[in-house]
Amino acid sequence: MAEPDDVRLVVSSDPQLLGLIRGVLQTWLEVLHLVPERRSEIVLAVDEACSNAIRHAYRGRADGRVELVLSRTDEWVEITVSDQGIPCPAECAEYRPLSRPAADEVTPGGLGVKLIYEVFDEVRFCPGTTRGNCVTMRLRRGGAAR
Repeated sequence: MAEPDDVRLVVSSDPQLLGLIRGVLQTWLEVLHLVPERRSEIVLAVDEACSNAIRHAYRGRADGRVELVLSRTDEWVEITVSDQGIPCPAECAEYRPLSRPAADEVTPGGLGVKLIYEVFDEVRFCPGTTRGNCVTMRLRRGGAAR
């Protein structure tokens, strides 16, 4: 549930709206006075979460909804992305450390979830049983200004 000073953005699952999401997030992170390098990696990771909702949960359909909730406390910056699409298989949301693949193993995709885990201090993926997904990404405020 969003608090009064949280930012809540609901957009259709149209990939053309990812730029809007990135812009809102970038501005919000600027207001929090995060350093530019940190903002960039957070925006990239959240863009991956939103892209996954569009690409996988809605299978590219533009008639779904993606919700982004941006909140903060004295201790945390928290970003939640949720959808009502096809639930993510649990194994796709598991943490796997980033490692450099061999040249013959490089394929498109598959790095977004790893990136999310690398950027944030805490990540919680909650796929629904019959529909919907929610990923909550948390960053300690002290670590946000690296």
